[in-house]
Amino acid sequence: MRVGLDYRPALQNREGIGRYARELVRGMIELGFDGDLGLFGYTLAPMRFSRAELGLEGTRAELVRLRVPSKWLPKLMAGFKRGADDLVGGADVYHHTQPNVLPVRRAAQVATIFDCIFMLRGAGYLDEAVAERMTEAAREQVKHAKRILVPSQYVGAEVVMALGAHPARVSVTELGCDHIARQLPPEGFGKAKEPYILTVARVDPRKNHLRMLEAFERLVREGFPHRWVIAGPRGYQFEVFARALEQSPAKQRVEWIVDAPEADLPRLYAQADCFVFASLNEGFGLPPLEAMACGAPVVSSCVTSLPEVCGDAAFLVEPTDSERIFEAVRRVLSEPEIALELRTRGKVQARKFTWRECAKHTLLAYRKALEPDPEPPKLRHVF
Repeated sequence: MRVGLDYRPALQNREGIGRYARELVRGMIELGFDGDLGLFGYTLAPMRFSRAELGLEGTRAELVRLRVPSKWLPKLMAGFKRGADDLVGGADVYHHTQPNVLPVRRAAQVATIFDCIFMLRGAGYLDEAVAERMTEAAREQVKHAKRILVPSQYVGAEVVMALGAHPARVSVTELGCDHIARQLPPEGFGKAKEPYILTVARVDPRKNHLRMLEAFERLVREGFPHRWVIAGPRGYQFEVFARALEQSPAKQRVEWIVDAPEADLPRLYAQADCFVFASLNEGFGLPPLEAMACGAPVVSSCVTSLPEVCGDAAFLVEPTDSERIFEAVRRVLSEPEIALELRTRGKVQARKFTWRECAKHTLLAYRKALEPDPEPPKLRHVF
């Protein structure tokens, strides 16, 4: 079984979708699947990671680089009557890792859908034109893919209900967090010079920074000495939070690292007295697991995929209530037994999520994609 995989996010994207593509391939290489792997890396921009950083050095995985703008690619492929599977030297299965539909000629198609947030019109999470394009791409993927991969059971239900995917074609392939654990030094990082709480997330309305700011302002009023460190780039409508922060009485205690180096994240997680992630909607939620792997006690949302991912290892709160966020963080910071319990449970929970397991379940899904379509279920009417 030869597999072609859309590897462009791995070359350019430093956030979740890029992490997924890079670490999924690492997991496949670890399982000895590199000899049957064709990675399609189409981008005009130079690679942001070297082959060594990508884990490809010394492997048999083939990286096919096509230096053209991504928007030109479908027309070029149509003109030359080629599919993405042809460009990786032929493939039995082609894996779309992002909401960008490329033509495929012969291979069985597999697509990863990370969430259905783009279908929540009116929520203010995405630009409407972007949401429309993503919805159209997701519908195309569901229409043509023999297998839909989702990171959580929550997203699996959404894909079935909102996009009409047949449940028998949906596979849950949970993400891993062991990439962050590999970067932890055996001797640890020691204690931070100043105490802080941490949030790692792109700044946009969905991530709920405004309510987390309200909770932090209350912590400052209550006399806690902590800073709030935010590590995350500017996202859609970030200006709303930027204005609120500029007017906040606690602004001198907030450090926003817009472009946090990936190598700094393990230390930031490990030295935080509390990791706060009060997101309003997630398809998986990798940062809380990364924080757990590094030993930080986690306060997270009680909605969407986060209870499924965090289990009993996080202090779960209602994200629309800043008072509840404040109270949870206050208890973690002021009650050492709660913090210790969360740290202990968090490390156990994080060890359940590895990229090797993600790769193993993904390879199983590829094989299922090559099987003949099952007979569609017959509906019975009960009167």
